Amino acid sequence: MIDMKVAIGAANYGLDSSVSEIFGRSSAFIFVDLEDGEIKEISIIENPVKNESGAGNNSAQIMVDNKVEILISGKLGPTAFHILKRAGIKVYKGVNGNVERNLKRFNQGKLEEITTLSGGFPV
Repeated sequence: MIDMKVAIGAANYGLDSSVSEIFGRSSAFIFVDLEDGEIKEISIIENPVKNESGAGNNSAQIMVDNKVEILISGKLGPTAFHILKRAGIKVYKGVNGNVERNLKRFNQGKLEEITTLSGGFPV
């Protein structure tokens, strides 16, 4: 049995929401507990730092505080990227479509893991 906690930066609230293009400016974070690829629990919180300076870095800390193992997201800056990496959180590049589609693609191994920085942004 494989359990993991996945977070998705979303433009709105719910599995039908699109993935936010910019991690720190996500309207909401959707936390999904997966067990053997199946959704066991979903919780959604408003991003309390979306309009603040340093939103990406503070959002990364929210991921650490919530013990996230996987983040599916749009663009994120280098400091946020390093905060996540130091915490052992793997980052995957979200694709066009809603949160549910991105979760399915993740479970199928079809999302690209972001492992390096290029030009100041993860690639």
